[in-house]
Amino acid sequence: MNRIRRIVITFLIVIAIAGIIHFTSEKNAKEPAAVKGVEAAPPVDGPELRPAAPDAARIKKILTVYCFTGSQTGKEFELLVKEAVESGFAAELKNGVMVIKVIDPDSAEKETLMQKFKPVPPSVILAVIVNGETATWLNLDKTGNLSSGKNAFLNYIRDNIRDFMEKNVR
Repeated sequence: MNRIRRIVITFLIVIAIAGIIHFTSEKNAKEPAAVKGVEAAPPVDGPELRPAAPDAARIKKILTVYCFTGSQTGKEFELLVKEAVESGFAAELKNGVMVIKVIDPDSAEKETLMQKFKPVPPSVILAVIVNGETATWLNLDKTGNLSSGKNAFLNYIRDNIRDFMEKNVR
């Protein structure tokens, strides 16, 4: 009888300790990450409910190449800009660091961007977009003068994009 009593008491103690460990770990898991000083990982079964504060490493910078076309030279100019960007920056386009955006002369978006950048079509604007907002931009204002010489035009676009990216994106 004494032996059975010891086994039952030992069993109850083990269950009590397991319960304490379980409830203690559950309470700590629900504590905010800022209190513990450690960033919480998202739960396995769904997304994190509270986004972590952005830091410099998490802010994604995207270079948008805006191509403003005039109605007379539109398609030819657009094709040259696309050729320059696609031939020089295929990897950046593929991984989403760079985007080409052709602005249609008749679109409502053109008016908003015209007020913001004040380009004289045909022209190319390089803009760094950070968290959906334009952080910095550059008007490649010599594009209209170079459109007659294809190689000069392509080199002008690629060189300026490369310089702009080195200063503002990487």
